[in-house]
Amino acid sequence: MTNGEQKYYSAEELAEKWENNQVALPKIPFFLINLYQFIMPLVVVLFFIALVIWIYDYFQIYMWIQILLGPIVFMCSFFLLIWSMSKFCRLLNAYYDKKSPPREGLYSREFDHKNVVDPAVHYYHLRGFMYKWPVWVSKKSMFPWMVNFVLRDMAGNQIHKNFYYGDAYVCLEFSDLGDGAAVENGAVISSHVVDSIFGNLTVKKVTLEKNAVLNTTAVMAPGTTIEQNTAVGPRSFLPKNWKITSEKSEFTYGIPAKYSDYRNFFDLLPERFQKQWEKKKLEMEGKLKN
Repeated sequence: MTNGEQKYYSAEELAEKWENNQVALPKIPFFLINLYQFIMPLVVVLFFIALVIWIYDYFQIYMWIQILLGPIVFMCSFFLLIWSMSKFCRLLNAYYDKKSPPREGLYSREFDHKNVVDPAVHYYHLRGFMYKWPVWVSKKSMFPWMVNFVLRDMAGNQIHKNFYYGDAYVCLEFSDLGDGAAVENGAVISSHVVDSIFGNLTVKKVTLEKNAVLNTTAVMAPGTTIEQNTAVGPRSFLPKNWKITSEKSEFTYGIPAKYSDYRNFFDLLPERFQKQWEKKKLEMEGKLKN
């Protein structure tokens, strides 16, 4: 191994190396991120509420009108909270980018007794920790569609305005999600993976092209691509650097996901359900014609 090169360990070497070792990451940076993410957006929301109260007082708005406007003020405050979370995280992310720009690749997660040895992995941990709170708040709010905005704004993901995220495990960074594409409920899409608890870290972009679909409970690993007009069936798995094309079939299924004779998801259903679906489809087509 030459100077400046990273050493990558096999699973057996890692097991032996870390059999009796422990890792203690520094707590202060993560605590400060939490404090920053909580206080700064809250200041913006409190300023907005103070402005609303001042307007009520200045224009002498009747109390019953204030009560009627209460739900609207609450929704605006919640929207502003998520928006400001994203903006403040974007500012902090810009600082982290100057220290260690995020990049794709393979990283050695070698630890000493206080932190990871590679600074790039340290900032990867900080960014991942920072992203999770705004993403969780937006997903669980009354504006779940804002998760797309948050991921675009603070983490630089390429997400088309017509892309759909269900209640899924979202990709925090390095994602390219196209027009009409969808990640359904319970699916997992990730641009990073750790090979065992102390293994190497892989970071690679994941791509869903136009009208590509990752169905429910399917898993998409780093470096994978689903080409346009192609669907991956439920409970399927796409390993690292896997590419799904539509040359042979527009529907793939399995572990790992591969070409199949199935035309679509409904071909996987029992025959009696297929008949019900065909009947329902004919009814829907008839209504559209009328």
